[in-house]
This record gives sequence, C-alpha cells and structure tokens, in this order.
Amino acid sequence: MASRVSRGIARTIKGPRLANQFASQAAARQSDDSSLVNQPPKLTKLPSGVIVASVENNSPISRVAVAVNAGSRFEDADNLGITHCLRVAAGLTNANSTSFGIARSIQQEGAQLTCTTSREYIYYTVDCIRDNVDSTIKFLRDITTAPAFKKWEVAKLGEKLEIDLAAFYQQHAARSFDLLHQAAFRSTLGRSLYCPEVTLGRISSEQLLNYVQTHYTNGRVAIVGVGIDHDQLVDEANKFNFFPAGPVAAEKATYGGGEIRINTGSGPTAVSVAVEGPSYLPRSKGLAAKDLLHAGVLQYVMGSGPFIKYSNDSLVPRLGQAVAQATTEPFSVSCFNANYTDAGLFGFTAISQGTAIEKVLKSAFSQFASVTKGGITDKEVARAKKQLKASLYFYLESGDNLLTDLAEQALGHQQIVNPEEIAKQIDAITTNDVVNVAKRIINSRPSMAVVGDTARTPYIDDLYR
Repeated sequence: MASRVSRGIARTIKGPRLANQFASQAAARQSDDSSLVNQPPKLTKLPSGVIVASVENNSPISRVAVAVNAGSRFEDADNLGITHCLRVAAGLTNANSTSFGIARSIQQEGAQLTCTTSREYIYYTVDCIRDNVDSTIKFLRDITTAPAFKKWEVAKLGEKLEIDLAAFYQQHAARSFDLLHQAAFRSTLGRSLYCPEVTLGRISSEQLLNYVQTHYTNGRVAIVGVGIDHDQLVDEANKFNFFPAGPVAAEKATYGGGEIRINTGSGPTAVSVAVEGPSYLPRSKGLAAKDLLHAGVLQYVMGSGPFIKYSNDSLVPRLGQAVAQATTEPFSVSCFNANYTDAGLFGFTAISQGTAIEKVLKSAFSQFASVTKGGITDKEVARAKKQLKASLYFYLESGDNLLTDLAEQALGHQQIVNPEEIAKQIDAITTNDVVNVAKRIINSRPSMAVVGDTARTPYIDDLYR
C-alpha cells in the first residue's frame, strides 16, 4: 500500500559525496552508537492472553506485526477462501478510518502496511521509521480489532481475487506445492491459500466479520516487533482490544496421502512429491519436533536448490547429480521440509518439460530410496549441517523473516529459542541420526501433485514399480 516514491529517490542518491557525508556523520556519532547493544529476544504474556515478543536490534526501521492463529486450515466448507479475502481486504474501511484515509496516512508516515497469510497464521505488518511507531501502529489496531467490511467494498474484492488467481495459476511449481497439501491432508492443512473459483464473489461481509470475531481473540494473537523497545511494544499491545475468546473447533491435521493432476496443456511440468514429515510441536504419532532438525539435515543432503547463481545444482547434492545423469534437458529439482504445528511434509519439487519429466521423477525417486539403505556418508552430513546452519542465519538476516519467526515461536511454543541454541543442536546431529530419520520418513505413504503435461507424467504408483 505504501508509496514507492521514497524507494525511487533512495535508488537515485548515489556517488562519493553522499557516501562521505554518511561516513563523517557516522564517525561523529561513533561514541554514541557504541552504547547501542542488540538485546536478546523478549516475550511477555499479557493478562488478556495476548503474547508480546520482540527483538531490539537498534534498526532505524521498526517492524511490528499482529499474528493471528487463523490461517486457511481453520476455514470450513461454507467459507473456503475467506483468508484470501481477508488478505486483500486489509486496507478496507474500518470503524475508525476509511480505506482512503488509511492509504493516505500510511504514505504520509513513510510506512508500509501488508497482510500475508499461511496455512496456520494471518500476519498484519507495518514497517516504519522507529520514531513513527506510535502513530503507525494504530492502523494495525483498527484493522484487527474494529473491522467494518462495508458491503460495497467487499463486493469489489472479487476483481483482486481473480487477478491473484490468474497470477497464481501461471506459477506451476507454487500451484503444485499448494495442491500437494490438498492431496496429503484433504482438509485442515490441505485447504488452499487461494480462494477457489467456485466461491469467488460469494464471501459476504457477514462471513468476514464472523470469521474475525471467532478467531481474532485474545488467546490466538501475538504482537511481535523487530527494531522496537520491548516495553514500548507492551504498552502499545495493551491498547488492543481483541474479541473475547470463544470455542473454536481445533481439528487436527491428519496425513492421508493421495494424488492430484492438473493438465494445463502447455508450459513446463511441475511435480511435487512428499511423504509425511515432522511437525514442529510434540505429538503422539508420527515424526515430531525432535526429528525436525534431523530432517533438515537430510533435506540438504538431498539438495535444496543451487547455492551458486545460475548453476543447475548438479555437482554435489544427490538429487541434482542423479537427474543430470538421467536427462540432458533443462530441469530444476529441490528437496523441501515443510513443518506445521501438528504435521509436516518432506519431499521434492521437480520442474522440466513434459518430454523429460518421467526421467526426472524416476531418477529423483531412486535417490530417495537409496538413502533408506544407509548410503549417506559422513562427508555429506557435515556439508549439510553447515548449509542448514547457514540457511538459518541467512533467513533471520531479513527483518520480515525474523518477525515471522518470532510470531510462530510465540504462538506455537510461547518461548523464543535463540538461533545459537539451534545451531548447537545441529552440530550434535550424527550420520546415524540422519539415516534413521530417512528410513522413518521415506517409507511412509507418498502424495503427489502435478501441474502441466499430465499425459507424459507417470502416476505415483508407477514410480514405485
């Protein structure tokens, strides 16, 4: 929503004069800046049940998010796609501001307001200069606690939803990964991040308001910040008046397995294949939190995409090597480890032309079968552990990613684990740990989703012959 004028100005300001000016200013303030020390993550649970978590990194930009445990997994048959509607409705008129007033005020503050959704959470985020937090965070408060959902504004959401869907349908890899969840879980985590075509224009103002009143409640919300003092964030959080908590049916995700195929008739073919993976919270059945990092190391043993720009990742990781030997046509193959509170998926996504997709899939499947027989070496595990730790630190370098991580830990664990502690746990993983988790993961029932040339793509039972 925010104006991009400031970004354009920033890109045009270049040259040694400005660099020297910044350097002299930095030198003049060096004695003052030396007292700025990054603080460890802090977490407070308010009497209302709202969780407040923050990291003060002394950034000139403050990021604050309201995270709500209300992702697409909580939709039902009567409101499928409602979280997609909420995502595009974030800037609509509320009880205290019009949509025009929100856009105008956010731009005048030099801020940015965004709404993103996952299968478990909805995030409303503002990025602003840290001096403007007090005047900017009120928009988060109004959007999440006082929505209006005017009928004439909701009626216009259909156009935005159609544009989102059209763009999404062009992304075969993303679409196959989305459909993979439907094949694997059917309901709960199987519900899409996008509104299905059959419900376009059918979500009403009353349904939106009812969903917000049901899920945007004190016990289901975390307010998280990066680049903001924790006490200041707690003071701001106390000004939020979320809806009173009521009963919400918490249906657990159950892995079933299955196959979905969408024939597009043209373009590359994207195939996502997975088995049941670990969750990031303890559970009574299946792989749970204790297996999470072991599966993460296995992911990098298999190969999670190229680490060198424009390379095809065919020299070191197992998947890339195997597929490169099977075909000379262009391809992409990457292993993923998707984890949720009570379930997970472990597998790979492969993209190629329809003429080569069968060879790509069979060679990738053969590699997954080989690791269950103990073919993983100490050298591979050592490399994978380094890559996993590096990916953890790279991920948290982004303020947006750090904000998301804070929210998920606050709502899921109600505690914040430092990345240094996670790195120590990764260092302690042995080759036997990785082999054992590989045997438990890969021998479970598979799921598959295909988008593209389905005529040349083998069915999942053909790959196991």
